[in-house]
Amino acid sequence: MLRSGRPRREKWPTPLGVVTLLFATSIALPLARWGDSALVLALLPAVVAGYLAGRRMAGLIPAVVTFTVVLALSLPVSYLMPGTAPLGDWMASVLIALLTVVAPWWYGRFRLLRAEQQKSDAAILAARAQAEERARIADDLHDTIGHELALIAVQAGALELGRDLAPDQREQFRELREAAVRASGRLQDVVKMTRPDGPSRMDPVGGEGIESLVAGARDAGMTVRAEIDRVAIAGAHPLIAELAVRTVREGLTNSVRHAPGAEVVVGVTQDGPDAIAVWVRSGASTGGEAQGGGHGIPSLGRRAELLGATIQAGPDEHGFELRLRAPAEPLPSAHDTTGAAEVALRSNAQTARRRVLQAAVVPATILALTLVGFLVVQAITVAHTAISSNAYEGIGLGTTRAELAPLLPAGIPGPVPIVGEPPLPDGSECEYFAARDGWLHFTDATYRLCFEQGVLVEKILLEAS
Repeated sequence: MLRSGRPRREKWPTPLGVVTLLFATSIALPLARWGDSALVLALLPAVVAGYLAGRRMAGLIPAVVTFTVVLALSLPVSYLMPGTAPLGDWMASVLIALLTVVAPWWYGRFRLLRAEQQKSDAAILAARAQAEERARIADDLHDTIGHELALIAVQAGALELGRDLAPDQREQFRELREAAVRASGRLQDVVKMTRPDGPSRMDPVGGEGIESLVAGARDAGMTVRAEIDRVAIAGAHPLIAELAVRTVREGLTNSVRHAPGAEVVVGVTQDGPDAIAVWVRSGASTGGEAQGGGHGIPSLGRRAELLGATIQAGPDEHGFELRLRAPAEPLPSAHDTTGAAEVALRSNAQTARRRVLQAAVVPATILALTLVGFLVVQAITVAHTAISSNAYEGIGLGTTRAELAPLLPAGIPGPVPIVGEPPLPDGSECEYFAARDGWLHFTDATYRLCFEQGVLVEKILLEAS
């Protein structure tokens, strides 16, 4: 049960959620580069911002796009920022973003989806409770008032047959009996309405309702020709009879709107042993909008589908026809409120699980793309900056730079700060290369090759001090 005192949380507009995620995610790279500074204080606002964005932001795709764009752009930005380990800083920034922004966002998203599921479940349970209460009221009406009305009709009928009654007294008893019968019939209509499988209003249904619509259309000046099989519509379930009335009402409304002045034909007939057909045929549309272009016919179609019926609407040789084909009895699920509620609850749970999994894909995808990106960048970096230990051992002093040119890559500007470096030989120019035996070999060691007038005079391995 939902707590009535809990304040209602409004969802954020998408731009606000995107800006919040941009702020939270964009601080990851500065934290990775200067994490030992006062920037560490930004971690808490980033966590809060990530959670609030997940809890209040409805859309999933904008969040995914924001994470992807920020983390992708942070890689080239890391090479533009001061420092000598851009790739490592980028990897650290991705991990920081996953832990401090994406994880809180996912938890907030989970809470949001859970709250939406609970709200939907509560609505379904309330509808089921209402349907059960309507059924109980219907049974009470039938068992109490219906019984009393039946007794009144029987007693009035018995008094009507009395031999010592004057004609006017006999007439009064007859009217009393007929009034009781009419009241009993009206009570049955009320009972049908209050049952879960009954019509939703007290309007006339079936043939009476269709004839009432036709009469109203004629009174309004329409030319309507009716071909109604009252036997066919009388044998239909109340839900089907109400659907037939809705179909005729929609057809007449479309005719007035799109084909004013044209003759309209309304028909109801038996369509096989256990089905009925209802159609409304009118002249061609005189306006710019085609008949059936609004929301009425699609809504009617969805209602018909729930009852196992079909709606067809489209032009024919005479103009436009709206046709309903429906079984005499609706599908069992249409009036099995308990079963329908259970199905709806299961569907809600499945939808919630699917949406949670979709949200979980975001951190998993970011992690996978980060790993792939790291491996690609690492392979490219090794190819352009590193030499292997075997190649290093094969380099001899006295070799010219021109002879080494096919062997040596572009190199790096200098050793990383944690690597100690002795003084350069006098008059020499030195080049630096990462000491890697493969693109999965991680080390800060650096090879230094020093040349004097184009001749190698020193080679040395610089390692962390």
